[in-house]
Amino acid sequence: MKGGEKMRRILGLTVGFILVLVAVGVAFAGSKPVTPPFPQPPEKDLQKVVFIRYAPGREPALGCDNDGICEPKENWKSCPADCPKEEPTPTPEPTACYGFLSGAKPKWNWVENYDYSDNLGTVSGWATQTWDAATSATIFGSGVPGSYPWGVYDYQNSVSYGDYSDPNVIAVTAIWFRAKTIYEYDIMFDTDYFPGTVDLDTVALHEFGHGAGLNDLYDSVCSEEVMYGYYTGVKRDLRSGDITGIQKLYGQ
Repeated sequence: MKGGEKMRRILGLTVGFILVLVAVGVAFAGSKPVTPPFPQPPEKDLQKVVFIRYAPGREPALGCDNDGICEPKENWKSCPADCPKEEPTPTPEPTACYGFLSGAKPKWNWVENYDYSDNLGTVSGWATQTWDAATSATIFGSGVPGSYPWGVYDYQNSVSYGDYSDPNVIAVTAIWFRAKTIYEYDIMFDTDYFPGTVDLDTVALHEFGHGAGLNDLYDSVCSEEVMYGYYTGVKRDLRSGDITGIQKLYGQ
C-alpha cells in the first residue's frame, strides 16, 4: 500500500471515530447524569427533614413537640426549636393540592439508584415507575438489592423494613437537601404494620413522593391525593394534585 493511500485511510478512520463520539455526546446531552456531577456535601451543610406517617386513628394532635426534627406540621414560627428560619414555601391555589420540601423546590438533578432490602424490590419498582410516568423526566434510578441503615446520611438511598421507636408510626422517610437539590432519601416501613394491616403499595407510593421532593398535604380538600398526610385507605393511582406537583418539579 502506498504511503499516500495509507495516510488517507488512517485519516478516514479517525474522522469516522470522531463523528461517532459527537453523535453519542448529542444523544446523551439532554439526559441527567446517573451519579452526582460533583462530590456530595457533608451532612452539616444540608437540611434534613423527616416525614412520619401514622397509622389510621393514631395521628397526634398538631403542634410543636420540640424533638429537634422539623416535621411537615411544624414551621419556624410555631416551632423555632425544631425548624430553622427559611424562605417561606409558596402557597399554591387551594384546589391545587400539592406542596414542596421548601420554597426553593429542591428536587433530584441527576438519576440515582436506591438500595432495597428483604422483598421490597417489586413494590419499590412499581412506585418509582408510577411517579416517573407522570413526568417527562426520569426521577428515580434502578433498585439494587442491599441493606443500609435508615436515617443515616451515607450517600445511599435506602428502602427497608424496621422498627420505629413510636409504635403508632407505619412508615418514615428522611430526606437531605440543600437549596434546589436533593442528595439522599431513606424510606423505612415499620414491621408492626407490614405485611398485613396497611396497604404497602399505597404507603410506598406516598413515601417515594417525598423522595422526589413533594410535601405532605393536610387540607381535607386534598384527602384523595396520594400525598395527603393521613392514611385513609388504598390509593394506587396518582390524582390531579400529585401529578401537577411532580410536573412542576420535573416537567410535563
